[in-house]
Amino acid sequence: MSIVMSMSPRVRAEAAAWMARLRADDKKSGDERAFRAWLAESPEHAAAFEAVTEIWEVAGAAWAGPVTSVAVAARPTRRRVLFGSLGTVAAASVGIVVWQSANAGVYETAIGEQRHVVLPDGTQVFLDTDTRIHAAYDSQMRVVALERGRCNFHVMESDKRPFVVNAAAQRIVAERTTFDVRRDGDEVCIVLVQGSASVGSTTDETRRRMVMKSGQRLVARNDRARIDAPNLVPLLAWQTGQAVFDNDTLAGAIREMNRYSVVKIAVTDGGVAEMRISGVYRVGDNAAFARSVSALLPVAVEIEANQVRLVVDEARAKRT
Repeated sequence: MSIVMSMSPRVRAEAAAWMARLRADDKKSGDERAFRAWLAESPEHAAAFEAVTEIWEVAGAAWAGPVTSVAVAARPTRRRVLFGSLGTVAAASVGIVVWQSANAGVYETAIGEQRHVVLPDGTQVFLDTDTRIHAAYDSQMRVVALERGRCNFHVMESDKRPFVVNAAAQRIVAERTTFDVRRDGDEVCIVLVQGSASVGSTTDETRRRMVMKSGQRLVARNDRARIDAPNLVPLLAWQTGQAVFDNDTLAGAIREMNRYSVVKIAVTDGGVAEMRISGVYRVGDNAAFARSVSALLPVAVEIEANQVRLVVDEARAKRT
């Protein structure tokens, strides 16, 4: 763990993304050539990939054992190479354990917490901060309702029952798939890491289902949906305890960072909220994030017990 955390956050995220890409069912020979080229770019790349592999092996040992309070930090007694979803990569600042809810079918995390769970069929789920799901299985179907938050699902392939995730007005039907689902109120974002899935409506059965493939993202609100194929590294960085911003507004970056901490960042000045920021940041420490922002932008930090405020630094603003 310490080896991984000493590396560049972006390199860690890239190494984890390569692990998922190389495991994909539709992997092509070009992917392997691109991976070798990435390894050759820097010794840090090879070291990051090896270190992340060790974390996957630890997670594999944890899944093979009991599902009650097994710490990911413990090393396995034998080496196992496990290529699956990015969700097994340990977060930088958020605790991760293999866990099963005492409340039948309900799994959830608190603010600032991430957890692995194993569903009754063996499907592996990685819950992000402030997330709640409800799993209801019967002889015909496996159904998971995402009530809030974000999850990564690595669907158990040997079970022939359809695997369904309901999130707001969207219904995802997946087979042999690893995918992320995020719900923010009525808006749902789905990222297909590998495999395929179809997305339809929970309220309108006449609406045409949209088919997703590896590397695609679907963003939907009610009856409107669009599919694109963005860079997956920023979208999957949450699974390594990171947030990646690329010319995002400060208001948007703060919303994301606030999801991981009870100490909230507040901005009351519209000009500050519209400032732009890029970079890779560790989630869970909003005070550190605010100080980093103040080093880049003409803002000052005011810290109280449960709030961090960003205000205009008038002197610096006049010089820009």
